[in-house]
Amino acid sequence: MDGKKQFFRCRVKTSKKKFRSKIRAMKEWIKTHRTMPLEQIFKTVNAKLRGHYQYYGVTDNTREVKNFLMQTKWLLFKWLNRRSQRRSYTLDTFFNGLLRTFPLLEPGIKVSLFYR
Repeated sequence: MDGKKQFFRCRVKTSKKKFRSKIRAMKEWIKTHRTMPLEQIFKTVNAKLRGHYQYYGVTDNTREVKNFLMQTKWLLFKWLNRRSQRRSYTLDTFFNGLLRTFPLLEPGIKVSLFYR
């Protein structure tokens, strides 16, 4: 075995059922509150993201937490474009304009399961 020690490690990952339910809840919130001012929408979404990161941001779950952020960005893009009859944002103006004006929190590991 190459002289390397092999250890079994159980990895923690968000369940698909909980992930889908959280995405569905975020979608419903954005859908119902899309008429609010942008500053207030992004402030509340950041608070929701912070709570999600603090609960699910553990070792080995980085991929799922980043996926939640990307899904949230796409939901914001979709529902903020439906605020009027014409398209408000292109992909470029949304990602390089609006998300620079109102940045979303980036995910990080909040709890390490190895070092206690």
